[in-house]
Amino acid sequence: MTKTILILGAGKSAYNLISYLSDNSQKLEIEIKLISDKTPEYIKEIKNIKFLRIDISDKIQISNQINGAYIVVSLLPPFLHYKVALICTEYSVNMITASYLDDKIKSLNKKFKKNSCFLFMEMGLDPGIDHLSAKKVIDNLNNKGEIISFESYTGGLMKKDNKNPWGYKFTWNPMNVIKAGIDGSKYLKNGNLINIPYEKVFSDLKEIKLSKSHTYEGYPNRNSLKYKKLYGLEKINTLIRGTLRHPGFCKAWNILVNLGLTDDSKFFKKEGKISYLDFFKHKINLDSYQSVKNYVRERFSIDESSQAFKNLSWSNFFSKQTVSSTNKKHSEILLEILKDKWSLEKHDIDLVVMYHSFIYREKNNLKKLESFMRLEGTNNFDTAMSKTVGLPIALLIEIIITNNLKFKGVLLPFDKIIYDPLLEKLSDNGIIFENRVSKT
Repeated sequence: MTKTILILGAGKSAYNLISYLSDNSQKLEIEIKLISDKTPEYIKEIKNIKFLRIDISDKIQISNQINGAYIVVSLLPPFLHYKVALICTEYSVNMITASYLDDKIKSLNKKFKKNSCFLFMEMGLDPGIDHLSAKKVIDNLNNKGEIISFESYTGGLMKKDNKNPWGYKFTWNPMNVIKAGIDGSKYLKNGNLINIPYEKVFSDLKEIKLSKSHTYEGYPNRNSLKYKKLYGLEKINTLIRGTLRHPGFCKAWNILVNLGLTDDSKFFKKEGKISYLDFFKHKINLDSYQSVKNYVRERFSIDESSQAFKNLSWSNFFSKQTVSSTNKKHSEILLEILKDKWSLEKHDIDLVVMYHSFIYREKNNLKKLESFMRLEGTNNFDTAMSKTVGLPIALLIEIIITNNLKFKGVLLPFDKIIYDPLLEKLSDNGIIFENRVSKT
């Protein structure tokens, strides 16, 4: 009997999910329906799919489509997942998303169990592949000895070239990039609880070296402490989760943060057209271009030859180029400025990097295990970000259907029955982790 896979949302992360399911639709005996309020450019390239242009806020039409589906995949903004999940419980329909599990969604666990259906959360890249890869290593190391330290960093970047000194463009929700780190960070280091305020997040850096030619910088992100319980690491001394960027990115971004340019709570006072320089210096009581540059050099300890300064100059922050500030927050103006050069072009190649580091004790010897993955995209829609966010969902659907697996309730992908076959299939599709062990 043909099963219907209903996909809600056709944004940046949808292409590889839809493409994989389409290529395997006959083997899996599935019908694929894609619903969005906008028609994606790539839809003409994909066969065996039914596209429906429906307003996502139209509850009646969305409910009619969910009713009778086997699995609903929600690629909608996170605040809409709860509404979709409620409809799924009403019709006993399974659901998968790549978004973080929150308390509101967690409260639906009993309803999903009662109606003999499941909701898999955190099935993308980060969260998602990070869980699968980390849990496999953790479970293996627990059989060998005691884990003392765990650090994990993930980054969606651009393949470094001479054109873009930041090594970054928007490959996922742009405003989430602007607001990254806004809640500060909290982590455990050598047994001490560390709280980092937003203003210092992007200066609390660690060098991550995968090879001689691949070096990155990592900054701590959000609250790492919750992973003690989730990963079963209650006795650990160091636990840090963070984000990866190319060297020089964080120092430049730290300047934007501390000049108030990322502020999402305040509207810009002056309306009309303003220059990039006027926006950049709106909290600095200086007028001339040279005096602003001198201020940046002195306050943030950078010179004009530094990578951070090159990033700011390349983005035209010191220019007379204009942007509208009417009825816009600081964060919205910054987004408009960055979109000028951070929007993906046809031949852009993005990059996803994930890195785990474990220090563990085995037979009274301290060892370090590093596990890492580096994946390049193909073009501006078949991106590494799309592949690593969308493919885990597609592969989970394949595994569930092929093996006739039954699940109930709200779940995370922490079980060996999930992470082992998923990691194997991810590897078959080019998402491969390398491991190296050294003494410490």
